[in-house]
Amino acid sequence: MDATIVLNLATLAISLTALVISILLTLRQIRVASGGLHLPVVLQAFDHSRSAVWFEAQEYVLTRLSHEHQADCGWRDLPEQARTYANTIGLFYDDLGKLVAHGVIDQSMVIGSYGTNIVRLWDALAPFVYTERRKHGLHFWIYFEDLAARTASAHPETVYADLRLQTRPPRQEPDEIGPAS
Repeated sequence: MDATIVLNLATLAISLTALVISILLTLRQIRVASGGLHLPVVLQAFDHSRSAVWFEAQEYVLTRLSHEHQADCGWRDLPEQARTYANTIGLFYDDLGKLVAHGVIDQSMVIGSYGTNIVRLWDALAPFVYTERRKHGLHFWIYFEDLAARTASAHPETVYADLRLQTRPPRQEPDEIGPAS
């Protein structure tokens, strides 16, 4: 083998290595940029689900809705305030479910953040949703239902374990903690 062939092969190997590295870096940059585009959506969702309106709606849906109203009225025939509470929860999780179903945000982040509350709230609203679907033939809150089904099958504890979340129990009982040093 003469020196020209060896030199050409070395040049080709270096070029291919540079191409592979360039492709890998480009894919990484696309992934990082894509995640950055979703950050405002995620932060807005977190902010919304920590508002006083959210907690009031959640409390109502979980503790009073089914006691005050029959599910056979559906969603549309709920009184305005009850429907507003239902919408606060249902529309939020339906929209979040759309983002998960279409792969825009990672379902483990949603399930890890909202946990079994997704399932509890779906279970409270499901009879009203199914009546609404039956009466009006709509695909009403199907993404919320899908998100609840995903959450029920991928328990938050599994998500936490997969993320290898760590714990740090208290070192002392709260009443034994002395002044800050």
